[in-house]
Amino acid sequence: MRLRWKLAEPFKFAPTQVSVLTVFIYVLVFATVLVLDELPNVPKNTEGINLDRAFEALSTITSRPHPYISHANDVVRAYILSRLGPLAARHSHVELSDDLTSNVTYIAGGGFAVYFEGTNVLLKIQGTEPAHDGVLFSCHYDSVSSAPGATDDGMGVATLLEMAEYLSEPERRPRRTAIFFFNNGEEDQLNGAHAYFEHPWSNLTSVFINLEGAASGGRPLVFRSTSYGPAHSVKSGSVKHPHANVLTSEAFSLGMIRSATDYQIYAQGVKGEVAGLQGFDFAFYKNRAYYHTPRDSIPGMGLGETRKALWAMLETVRGSGLALLNDEDPGTDISAPIYFDLFGRSLVILPMSSVYAANIVLLILGPLSTIGLFVWVVLAAKKRSQIETIPTSRDEPKWRIAVRALLGWERFWVSVIFAVLVHVGVVAGFLNLNPNIVHSHAYAVLSIFLGLSFLALVLPLQALHFILPPTFASQKLTTILSLYFFTWILLVASTVSISTRQFGSLYWATFFNVGAWLAAILELTRAGRRRDPGNERGTYSFLFSSPEEREVRAEGEVPGRRLVRGVLHEASDQEGAGVNGAHAGARDGEDEDIFETEPTEITPLIHQHRRETQGGGEYISVDGPDDVKVVGTPADECGWWIGQVLLLVPALAILLFQLELLLLNATMHTLVDGSSPRTVYVILALFSTFIFIPITPFAHKLPQALNVVVAGIVILLLAVTWSIFPFTLRWPFRVYFQQSVELVPTPSVLSINSSINALAIPPQVVRAETTLTALKGYVDRYIVPGIPSSRRSNVVCDPKGLRPDLMTCRWATDLLPSPGGNFSASSVAALQNPKWIDVQTIRLNETRAIISLRGENTRGCRLYFDSPISFIYVHQASDGNTTFSPPAPVPFEKMRLQGGYEMPANGVKEARLWSRTWDRTFDVEVGWEPSSRGEADGGLSGRAACEYAEYASGLGGPEAGRIPAFEEVKQFLPLWALPTKVADGLVEVWTKFEV
Repeated sequence: MRLRWKLAEPFKFAPTQVSVLTVFIYVLVFATVLVLDELPNVPKNTEGINLDRAFEALSTITSRPHPYISHANDVVRAYILSRLGPLAARHSHVELSDDLTSNVTYIAGGGFAVYFEGTNVLLKIQGTEPAHDGVLFSCHYDSVSSAPGATDDGMGVATLLEMAEYLSEPERRPRRTAIFFFNNGEEDQLNGAHAYFEHPWSNLTSVFINLEGAASGGRPLVFRSTSYGPAHSVKSGSVKHPHANVLTSEAFSLGMIRSATDYQIYAQGVKGEVAGLQGFDFAFYKNRAYYHTPRDSIPGMGLGETRKALWAMLETVRGSGLALLNDEDPGTDISAPIYFDLFGRSLVILPMSSVYAANIVLLILGPLSTIGLFVWVVLAAKKRSQIETIPTSRDEPKWRIAVRALLGWERFWVSVIFAVLVHVGVVAGFLNLNPNIVHSHAYAVLSIFLGLSFLALVLPLQALHFILPPTFASQKLTTILSLYFFTWILLVASTVSISTRQFGSLYWATFFNVGAWLAAILELTRAGRRRDPGNERGTYSFLFSSPEEREVRAEGEVPGRRLVRGVLHEASDQEGAGVNGAHAGARDGEDEDIFETEPTEITPLIHQHRRETQGGGEYISVDGPDDVKVVGTPADECGWWIGQVLLLVPALAILLFQLELLLLNATMHTLVDGSSPRTVYVILALFSTFIFIPITPFAHKLPQALNVVVAGIVILLLAVTWSIFPFTLRWPFRVYFQQSVELVPTPSVLSINSSINALAIPPQVVRAETTLTALKGYVDRYIVPGIPSSRRSNVVCDPKGLRPDLMTCRWATDLLPSPGGNFSASSVAALQNPKWIDVQTIRLNETRAIISLRGENTRGCRLYFDSPISFIYVHQASDGNTTFSPPAPVPFEKMRLQGGYEMPANGVKEARLWSRTWDRTFDVEVGWEPSSRGEADGGLSGRAACEYAEYASGLGGPEAGRIPAFEEVKQFLPLWALPTKVADGLVEVWTKFEV
């Protein structure tokens, strides 16, 4: 027997055993997820992919910023053609398209018109079965003006160049046709993707993979997928490290992610012409602090990390691409999927309809089986209770019974409510004391919320167990049943979201519910075998005891006891002394024997013994004295609880901690963009609480020493994170730059502000202004005062900035830009007569006019209208022609807008114009409704502007422009801040016009 107990010791439901197992599981889960969340190493065998060649391509592409309106953009395009041209020359099944003819006009979602002349590059690898729909591999080769674009989208370009080399070889020729699409102008409203549908090859594809960068480095993620077919391709055996989650796709649908990619253009298609394609976004999402800044570069990420990130994209694109190109399933299954990866090593993907059906079964079968087992436990306990008889003792007030019952069965909900209140307080503390600290110390903040969730859930259960031990049922049983009901509610929410919104991001609720259901089945089975739900005092449940039994049962269990009522017992004087003296002494704790009389004619045939419980109650035992066992502590439980811990904790902790880490990495650096910090902290609070809810049934067995350690860590981290500066050199602040230069309109002569004259600005300039946009409290207090030119001018800061939820500070400056080309910033004469833009207008009739606009050394301009226009048409003119010769008005039907992007009923007040050539004159015919004009003559007025993005430190060539105001900001920003762009151009030069 002793050996048996020693062997059973590790499996007992005791504090040491419970703490060891739970701590081990959580530490193992957290450590494994954190380690495997890092980029995997590059394998020795890259299976035909030349990583060195791809890395060299990335180095070439990202040598300097290359936005659409830069000459560096032309250099990158020439490099792409130099790589693809030889492939088409060597192989007859490979064809190159240098697309310089696809133009598109459309109305963007932001409510403005776009005219775009594409410079896209396409490569077609004809499949062996060309009748099948092909696969589009898409990336964009332009960057923003403030970043070299290593991840946005240099990685995508390098990946597709290497994939084109890989698939062009005859032995690897795919079954279906592959279209490699290198588009231009993505950063300026997804223009290149719109132009794709103007190319004849757009009819060859039905599935797409779009490569993007929404951050800088780390593991690329399947951001979103249109349907089951494309997402299932990531499950291919060739994809060794899949990284995907349906939650990010649904976050896009809800508008929680402020980002736009070519995905949405491909998925929508062109109304009436080309159906939307099925496909997925594959993008980088970590380290958004470097996004669109100079550190989105190979040095910014580090040489080793860059190679790993590039390989991670190459590996997944090759694996999923080969599956879409060669498998029997073409990836066109349009059913909704639920997908998530496990440790970045395997992908779980299920049809949403299957998960919905499983949820319905669980919602019905789970409660029925649980209720059935509970009824069995009750009946078994009642049957056991009926064969027991206990002497009458003092009664317990009914209110105490009600309180015991309530706190016994509902204490799980008490702990959940307490956890919610604690998190509300802590979130409020972060928001009021240091709301942006998650930007630089995200893992410290994560640790705080995990520790607080543990303490907030465990401490109330331990306190209630100590103050008011459950007497109606064991705390483990009641908590598991409450936990199962909680998961059932979550399962209802998951099922409703699937049926009403086609959202499957609560997939983890299904696994949680299954684990809680099986844990409840185990606990009820154990109680049924014992014929009692148990309690925390080692006795049978009070639920099935009469009021007369409670005091006795609160003290211990005496097996086989019987009470023989109505027996007259007459004692002698000596016997009475024993009863009144010795027996009374025993009640005071003295070690006295109870004196019993000799048998008489009324003595029962079965020998009885007078016994006393630890609480002072008396009973008569029919057993011999040696057979009587008074139990005052709970009976040992071995093994059952281990199975329950394994059912409840590991799976849910893995699923939720992966999700929490993904969301943290995706949102931690969005606060500097104006996103609410409350969202980030609420996400951490919710997921951390859900991660530790499964340990509530075992909380009362966890030792206090563990609580002290966790509390100490939490208090220390709170003290640090609530007091330190939130931005660092490693995790920098982001500042949005733009310069605005207003010119005197011709032939009008406008007066010049006297404060501007003091800066010695040429008379053609009305005002030159530098603007910085960033978080309030930082841009105005720390950033602007450090810029020298701001100290020579009056600075005005507007809380309603150029970007939502950010502050914009502006001041006049004499640091004028140079457009480049034939214009030299060193020429005094040129400064006296700058020729940034030329604007001419002509009135065609009452509701039509033509505005002729040309920018010096640029190919991007804009028109801003004071009143809406309802018609736009860009006349085709010779490149570089600056002579204005108005054509005749065109019919309204000639305004061709891309299908699905038509003119809204209330018109638009802005037009963005993009040319594939430099110094292009845009002849833009516009029309308006007479009833909408407020002017007396029904004319049209507004602003004409052109954009510039080249600057010296951006390694611009001799033909490039200069932006000294941007150079000044870059030079004098604090080390913990980086510049980025706020619009298409770093500089906008504009003037007023009137028709």
